[in-house]
Amino acid sequence: MASVYKRGGVFWVRFRVNGHHVRRSAHTAKKPEAAAFLQRLLGEYAAKARGDRPRHLYEDAAARFLDEASIRPKTLACYATSNRSCLRVFAGRYLDDIDRRLIAEFVSRRKKDGVSDTTVRRDLAYLSSMCTLAIRWGWLDTNPVTIFNKRSLKESRPRTRFLTHAEYEALLAEAAEHVRPAIVLATATGLRKEELFSLTVTAIDLPRREIVLDRTKSGTPRRVPLSDAAILAIQRVIADKDRPRNAIYLFTKADGGRYGDVKKGFAAACRRARITGLRWHDLRHTFASWFIQSGGDLYHLSRILGHSTVQMTTRYSHLRTQDIHIAMERAAQNWPQDRLTNSAN
Repeated sequence: MASVYKRGGVFWVRFRVNGHHVRRSAHTAKKPEAAAFLQRLLGEYAAKARGDRPRHLYEDAAARFLDEASIRPKTLACYATSNRSCLRVFAGRYLDDIDRRLIAEFVSRRKKDGVSDTTVRRDLAYLSSMCTLAIRWGWLDTNPVTIFNKRSLKESRPRTRFLTHAEYEALLAEAAEHVRPAIVLATATGLRKEELFSLTVTAIDLPRREIVLDRTKSGTPRRVPLSDAAILAIQRVIADKDRPRNAIYLFTKADGGRYGDVKKGFAAACRRARITGLRWHDLRHTFASWFIQSGGDLYHLSRILGHSTVQMTTRYSHLRTQDIHIAMERAAQNWPQDRLTNSAN
């Protein structure tokens, strides 16, 4: 017998199909909505038994996607935000009714809200991911987002703000004691913020002068070499007399917990150093920019940064033109220089 019950503040439904028990979360704390969800499910299973493919509402697909998709917590939070925007247009509509016209209506409404093209593209990326998974479930035949023309949505240019050497020295001079080593290590390694502040002592191999990262954004472990400046910063943190004994993380609070960031201390240092428009992630850009300007190549930079493709690293290629000049000089050696000179005369 079909029924609705509450568990953990949320209603669930249960019923039997061909002798098998089925339990599904209704994703609501309201019993009438859960009852309606149960009736939809029963109708879908009945249609399936008749050989008809059941139709699914957008909100049901979104709830299942956010519940089942294997994505990082940060991405999940972004998707949940995009879903709230999508609900304004797609709620109450069947998935197979979402077409280019409805997507265009959604884009138009988002622009009227005053959001940027980048935000709209992010919303569409969420919708596309959900539709792709819905195809795997057998809920959709095609992904409507893939045929929508996104040319009207301008892509934002990647941010490449980085510190000058003078700014870096000024920032360190104004940084608090617990903030300074984090700034040094971020700038000397190019680690992402989460990689830096979740860094454990056991992941640091000082004899080999490297950090071994098992959990990365791309999901692929990588090794990050350590410079003298990076090693000195690490040694100073570990040698701090106020550091808790047997601390797991490199950057550890007095109570033994890890830092999530040093946002306030970083902002204060920037303010005192009179540095504007700088974000923590720009320290990663600073590392990459200095690496290229010092003669490093894009391939090795890509490996250090943990980019999934070298193309992601090409934003820094304009900082080094020496290779281009050398290539031009080599090519010019085979040109008919005398003829060009004579023709110019």
